[in-house]
Amino acid sequence: MATAHLQEPRAQSVEASAQELSGVVIGWDHRAYARNIHLRVQSTNSPQPRPGAVDTHHLLMTRNQAMLLASYLMRLTGQQPPVPRPRSLWRRLFG
Repeated sequence: MATAHLQEPRAQSVEASAQELSGVVIGWDHRAYARNIHLRVQSTNSPQPRPGAVDTHHLLMTRNQAMLLASYLMRLTGQQPPVPRPRSLWRRLFG
């Protein structure tokens, strides 16, 4: 994941500027952004997170990428996606 405060100058090669971060996810939220999804993930590698030890990662993905990620995580955890409820008579008639 990339963060705004960890970006390297463009003069360096891609290999030198690529970073792999590891840690524990402690929170996330999302927002619809045009036809995309803005995902904000917070993580830390500290056993007792303090405000200065929390990294925030901003990811912009298409709705298709978000669906593929969700599907992958559902399969990985062994869970089934929710079954859609049948539409009510009111919804079938008036849309």
